[in-house]
Amino acid sequence: MASSRKRKRVTLSIDTKLEILKKLDNGVRLSNIAIEYGIGKSTVTDIRKSQEKIKQFAKEAEDSGAIKSRCIVRKAAADDFDKAMHLWFAQERSKGTPISGVMVTEKAKLLYREMYPDEDEDHFKASTGWLCRFKNRHGIRQLRMQGEFLTADWNAAGEFKNAFQSFIEQHKLIRDQVFSCNRTGLYWRLLPNKFLAESSQKEVNNFKARKDRVTLMATANASGDFRLPLVFVHKSVKPRCFANVTVSALPVHYYSQRSTWIDKGIFSDWFFKHFVPLVKDYLTSKSLPIRALLLMDKAPSYPAIENLCTEDGSFQCLFLPPSIISLIQPMDRRILENVKHRYKRNLLRRLLLGSMQFESCTDFCNQLTIKDAVYMCAKAWGEVASESLRCSWNTLWPCVENTASENLQNDDEMETNQLDFSEEQQLLDLTSEEQEEWLNADKHETGHPILSDQEIIELVRETAPPDSNSDKARENARKIPHMQAEQCFATCLQWLEQQAEASPMNLMMLQELHTLAAKKLVSKLKQSTIKDFLKST
Repeated sequence: MASSRKRKRVTLSIDTKLEILKKLDNGVRLSNIAIEYGIGKSTVTDIRKSQEKIKQFAKEAEDSGAIKSRCIVRKAAADDFDKAMHLWFAQERSKGTPISGVMVTEKAKLLYREMYPDEDEDHFKASTGWLCRFKNRHGIRQLRMQGEFLTADWNAAGEFKNAFQSFIEQHKLIRDQVFSCNRTGLYWRLLPNKFLAESSQKEVNNFKARKDRVTLMATANASGDFRLPLVFVHKSVKPRCFANVTVSALPVHYYSQRSTWIDKGIFSDWFFKHFVPLVKDYLTSKSLPIRALLLMDKAPSYPAIENLCTEDGSFQCLFLPPSIISLIQPMDRRILENVKHRYKRNLLRRLLLGSMQFESCTDFCNQLTIKDAVYMCAKAWGEVASESLRCSWNTLWPCVENTASENLQNDDEMETNQLDFSEEQQLLDLTSEEQEEWLNADKHETGHPILSDQEIIELVRETAPPDSNSDKARENARKIPHMQAEQCFATCLQWLEQQAEASPMNLMMLQELHTLAAKKLVSKLKQSTIKDFLKST
């Protein structure tokens, strides 16, 4: 006779639920999972139905303790207000602001009154209970009760350097296996101030409108031997100019986010889908052990350190303490500034080359698409010298192999300063002061915007999906016929063969593209012939 004994109630943490979801994804039978964890089949089914909410909470949690202790993912009663408070909190943390419980509750009262002006003042009291629930909902482990703003600390930098060296020695890592990443904001349509004023205008009244912004993240190893494609974040899921474009074939890792910043979901996706596979391929090609370390700053836009690790532990991440980022972060030593300056030089050259096609500089900005920016950013990143990437590590990890190159420590600064804008300056009648102001317009962009309270409120209340038609330029979205592509490549190949600048590599690349177009054309013709034959029978 079957036992009628009631099954003991089992409470599962978020961490355990993630384990179950992983087993379901790997094809483990639902009944086997139920037996292993001592739960009913309906519980496993409910976990599968809620997998999006569970995974989202795990991505946004500040540390692994939250997903190990939390059991239920539940929204706040005032969800918009809760999102606004968490956005404010994350923004303050990213600036290094010490945040106490009192600061959070006082800010909550002010923000609540701003969001709900018609409510009575006593309707929301920001009690201790509310604070605890807020922390639990977002996996906030602790708040600083006192302290000063974080400042550069050379003593802490020295301690970190020693700890970093010990870590490298313990895991037997070499410079090819150690990577650094960092992000920055770029005003991709911004031209020097004077260009945005039409001849009939007395002042530049559309300067702000031209500060269209994207976020870039650059990643490279300490040897300077391998750099990953840039992470490129724009507000549109698929801009109009991407019609008929294979996004995965672009020379960057393209992502979309309403505020154009790198959130936890984007970073986690990039780490596991791009960073890990590409670095594995690179290490395999050099016959090196499959082990790697990624060094980065601690920001609210990054997942918890425990969630950035492969199952076998071969890929790990290490956060730099906020107080020493400005001192020893390799990718912060003007590498990103170098990339942005090169992009802007390419932007001016594009303006000069197409000056006859545009009625004004404003017209040029309007017709510049995000696809143009993608290619120019990729080109700028590729132009940064490998030696600059290697030397950017000298403060944290001096290269003992080349002791005679002490003067190369600041090569990245030198390379940035030596970018030649003289031709552009002369042709565009641009003074050195105007050029400097323009180049430094986005110098202090940290990779995400610092939003005002009103902007935070507008952002969390925005329910419309990102505009997929954000590019003002109505680029022709028609699909290019194979025959036209084949003819164009043939012409380009013939033209390049006649140029003194032609190289074997460029000729072979163009030849391969011509062959690809020809193969597709032949394949299309064969299909058409077969269809015509079938119709005639």
